[in-house]
Amino acid sequence: MDQDDFLFSVSIVSGLSCLILAVFKCMLARVLTSRALMTDAFNSLVGGAMGFSILVSAEVYRHYPDVWYLDGTIGVLIGLIILAYGIKLLVDMVPRVRQTRNYERFE
Repeated sequence: MDQDDFLFSVSIVSGLSCLILAVFKCMLARVLTSRALMTDAFNSLVGGAMGFSILVSAEVYRHYPDVWYLDGTIGVLIGLIILAYGIKLLVDMVPRVRQTRNYERFE
């Protein structure tokens, strides 16, 4: 088993396990109506995407070495997606925090 086979097997196992975890966490988050668990499901989904992106970029690099920047580009795109999700969470949670603060003042 050479290094490429090991990389591919680890990427596939990692990607599949993260995707399976994301599905179960998402289903459980809907049943429990848990925002934290839904966020964790999103993080697992991103982990699965990263696992498969390593696989794809290694295979593309093997055939087209001129596309050496693909792995870094995918990493930056995934980082921007995580940033956008974090901003969305922040925007969604600020009114809830303000409402909770106002509720505590009137007690």
